[in-house]
Amino acid sequence: MPGVCRWFLVRHGETEWNRVGRAQGQSDPPLNGTGRTQVRQVAARLAGTEFVASYTSDLRRALDTARAIVPAPVPELVTLVELREKHFGEWEGLTHREVANRYPDLYDRMFLDDPAFAPPGGESDQDFFERASSAVELIRDRNHRPDGSVLVVAHGGILRAMIVSLLGMEATAMWRFRLSNAGLSIVTVFGDGSATLDLLNDTSHLGGDFDA
Repeated sequence: MPGVCRWFLVRHGETEWNRVGRAQGQSDPPLNGTGRTQVRQVAARLAGTEFVASYTSDLRRALDTARAIVPAPVPELVTLVELREKHFGEWEGLTHREVANRYPDLYDRMFLDDPAFAPPGGESDQDFFERASSAVELIRDRNHRPDGSVLVVAHGGILRAMIVSLLGMEATAMWRFRLSNAGLSIVTVFGDGSATLDLLNDTSHLGGDFDA
């Protein structure tokens, strides 16, 4: 069908910070052993898919995931800083418990669905959502072919925000989706700008021992 593009959205593989529950944001820890295995598995899952364009965050956990999925120079793997994770400011590197202990009042505010709230030195949900929406438009504008399949490899937060933006939902909805490490989601984007969510957080390629 002309004018129909399928966006394959992949979250990066696991890092040690993921494993122990530390907020990564725009910090740059590498994949751990489990993450490298997950990357090989999602790459095998997508090996038969031909992408007309491929995009990734420039943070290495996403970039290394993307390079495994698109090892050849064609299509070009484009790195976009707009695809970085939400910036958590002073909270980066901390666990939920550490944030709650050090910033008890702010920690409680985090769960009030207030798009204007931001961690100290970090991004508000509203600013983050606007950045995600800008990334969506940037990818749309860069693609000269209105059909085919597009790969986007990034982070759980930014991919949630992009899905919500593509579906025309409010910013407060973005944290109601769960995206696992190396999980695959697919959104069909139509020529008129509308979209459907066809697959959400599929981890079947990670095997029966996978713990979401």
